Amino acid sequence: MRTFQRLLKAALSLTTCALITNTAQAQLSLGVKGGVNFSSLVVKDDDFTNFSERVAPNFAIIFNYQIAPTFSIQAEPGFSARGVTIRPSNSTPVIVFPGSPHQRVEKGVLKIGYFELPIVAQYRPRLTEKLEAIISAGPEIRFRTGPQRQEVTTATYVNGEKVGTVTRKDSYSGDDAVSVFDAGVTAGAGLAYPIGRLKVYVEGRYHLGLYNLASNTNDGDAYDSKVHNRGASVVLGVTVPIFK
Repeated sequence: MRTFQRLLKAALSLTTCALITNTAQAQLSLGVKGGVNFSSLVVKDDDFTNFSERVAPNFAIIFNYQIAPTFSIQAEPGFSARGVTIRPSNSTPVIVFPGSPHQRVEKGVLKIGYFELPIVAQYRPRLTEKLEAIISAGPEIRFRTGPQRQEVTTATYVNGEKVGTVTRKDSYSGDDAVSVFDAGVTAGAGLAYPIGRLKVYVEGRYHLGLYNLASNTNDGDAYDSKVHNRGASVVLGVTVPIFK
């Protein structure tokens, strides 16, 4: 964690210096973006093997500060829905009475909402007269915006035929939930194209969480598991220059 804090401070210091020394040719653009996350959790614990990606929305406001013809700094405060899908798990059939095997199948979703702030450096070379490539990389931090929510649906089968379904919804906070804070790095690539004064772009990124979400303590003892956010995102955005 301390290493990440030092890297973040260094990135912010370099960004500040670049903004001060390049004010004359700087161009500020504002915009919005929205898209989907393909998020997951990496858990270093053999008891958790049935996780898969959760598809959920993200959106943000864009502050793009161009400090050179092909280089800019972009901050993207916004909301990001993350978490994981719990794949169906079959219980071992139990004979509740002769000739009638009884079985339960559980599936669900773990939902975590974040305020997210990536600050990325962008290299934007021109591919044609108008079409730009986008290569982005930088740190990001996020803060959980509410309780961690879990929905689990249990289907009951007798002789292979579904006889009932029950859905349970739970909320977790404090030591029962993942850490409120998370930090990591992100990198990706995309394309941008101007339409009048607007610039429309599409971009894909990978998000690598570096902070252990299970670092909360419970009765003074740290959890044995290590849990990290992972996943990709795809967004569509638009920016417009404000002033130079």
